Amino acid sequence: MEFVALLMGIALLSWAFFFVRFHNIPTGAILFIIATSVFPPEYVSFRFPGITLTLDRIWLGAIAVQFAVDWFNGRVKFRSLRGTDLVLMTFMIWLFVRTVTTPIGQEIKGQPSTMMHLINGYMCPLFLYMLIRHIDLKVEMLWPAIGLLTLFGIYLSLTAILEVTKQWSLVFPQFIADPTLGIHFGRARGPMLQSVRLGMCLNFALAALWTFPLWLNYRKKWAWMIVLSLTPLFLLAILLTYTRSIWMGTGAIVIILMLTLLKGKSRMLAVGGLMVATTMAGLIIGPNLLAFKREYTEAETLESTRMRGAFAYVSYKMFLDKPLTGFGFNQFQVHNRPYLDDRTTNIRLESIRGYVHHNSYLSLLVDLGLIGGVLFLAVSVAFARSAWTLWTHPLSSPFYRSAAVLFFCVASVHAIQMAFHEVSFSSIEYAILIFVAAICQVCKDELVAETEKYRQLDPLSQPTKNPRYHSENDSRGSIQLPPFRPQLSTQANARPQL
Repeated sequence: MEFVALLMGIALLSWAFFFVRFHNIPTGAILFIIATSVFPPEYVSFRFPGITLTLDRIWLGAIAVQFAVDWFNGRVKFRSLRGTDLVLMTFMIWLFVRTVTTPIGQEIKGQPSTMMHLINGYMCPLFLYMLIRHIDLKVEMLWPAIGLLTLFGIYLSLTAILEVTKQWSLVFPQFIADPTLGIHFGRARGPMLQSVRLGMCLNFALAALWTFPLWLNYRKKWAWMIVLSLTPLFLLAILLTYTRSIWMGTGAIVIILMLTLLKGKSRMLAVGGLMVATTMAGLIIGPNLLAFKREYTEAETLESTRMRGAFAYVSYKMFLDKPLTGFGFNQFQVHNRPYLDDRTTNIRLESIRGYVHHNSYLSLLVDLGLIGGVLFLAVSVAFARSAWTLWTHPLSSPFYRSAAVLFFCVASVHAIQMAFHEVSFSSIEYAILIFVAAICQVCKDELVAETEKYRQLDPLSQPTKNPRYHSENDSRGSIQLPPFRPQLSTQANARPQL
C-alpha cells in the first residue's frame, strides 16, 4: 500500500505541475470533485501527527498554488463583494459561530466530528467559490473542465453497470466491492460508496453535457453525436442507483431543458407529453415506488419512507424549544434522544434512533435556528436571482445563458436531495453546487460591466433593442437560442465588443 501511495503521490505532483502551469481554476475545481469522489480516505491517506491528509485536500493546496501563479501572471481579476457574496459570508459566519459555540467532541460516536463536518461540507466548497469568483473567466477556460466532467460521467456510468452486474474484478477502486464500507451496497453507489452522491455527480455530468457542448454548438453534428450517444448511458446509470430522489432530480433536469431549449408548440407538446406520461406512470407503478427491493427488502424500503414523518415530527418539536438560534451545528443526533420517547403521537419515533437527519432543511432549522434558516434561504434566492438575470437579460450571451441553465439544473437536483438526505457530510455535494454558482456570479459581473459599456455608448438607448443579441427574423426550428453568437477569441484578453 505504501508503494501504491508513493506512485500516486508522484503522479499527483506531476499532474499538479502540469495543471498549475498550463490550465486553470475551473479545471482544478472539477479535479477536486473527482479526487474527492474517486480517491477518498478508504483508498489512500497520509497520516501526520494531529492531521490526516487525503488526495482531495492535497489537491486543494495545488489549486491555491495555481491561483497564486495565475495572480502572478495577471490572469486574476479581483472583484468587489456584491450582495450575493455578502449574504453567503453572513451565513458562513453564523454557521461558524454555531459550530465553535458547541462543546468540542459533542457528537455521536461513529459520526464525523463537528469541526470536520464544517470543513468538509462547507469550508472546502467556500474556498473553491472564493477562488473561482476572482478568475478572469473566458469561455474557452471551461472546455477542459467540461471534458473532464464528461469523462468522469462515463467512468461513473460504467462503474455503476459493473456494480449492479457484480463484475467486482473490473471495478476501480477495488474498495467499491467491499460491503463493509459505506452504504447502499447492492445498488450502484460508485467510489463515493453512496448512491445519492453518485446520482448527483451523474446528474451534474448529464446537465453539463446538454448545456455546454450542445448549447454552444447546436449546429455541429459532433455535438449531437456526443450528447445523444452518452445520454442513454448516463440515464441508465442514474436508474441503477435505485434512489427515488435522484430520479426526481433527473426529471427536474429534463423539464428545465425542455423549457429552455424548446419553444412554441414543440415546448407545449414535449412538456404536455411528459406530464401525461408521468401521471400514467404514477397511477400504474406509483405504489411500487414506495416499497421496492433494493439492497434490502420491500418492507424495509417502506419503513425508510415512513421514517421521514418521524424526522419531521422530532425536528418540529426541537425547533419549538430553540427556534431562534438552534441547538448548534451537527447537534440533531446529540439532542434528539428525549424527543424520541414522546408517546403522544402514533408515529414510530424510535425508528430514527441512531440515524443522521434525512432532511437538510429541517436539519439546518434544528441546528442553526430561524436565523440560519433565513440566511440559507437568502443565499439560495440570491444565487437563483443571479442565474435568472443571466437568462433573461437582453445582452446576455449564449455562454452566460448556458451557465444559467446549468445552475437551474444543478440547483434543482441539490434542492430535491436536501429534502430527503443530509448533503453536507462530504465536499462533493456543495462543491458541485458552488462551482456552478461561482461561474454564474462571475458571468453576472461581466454582464453588468458590458451593460454599463453599452449605456455609455448611447445613454438614451435601451439594451432590449441591441440587434447584436436579438433578431426578430431569426428562425431556428425548435431550438430557443439567442440569435447572435459572439466570436469568442482564444486570446487571453478577448472580450465580446459591444
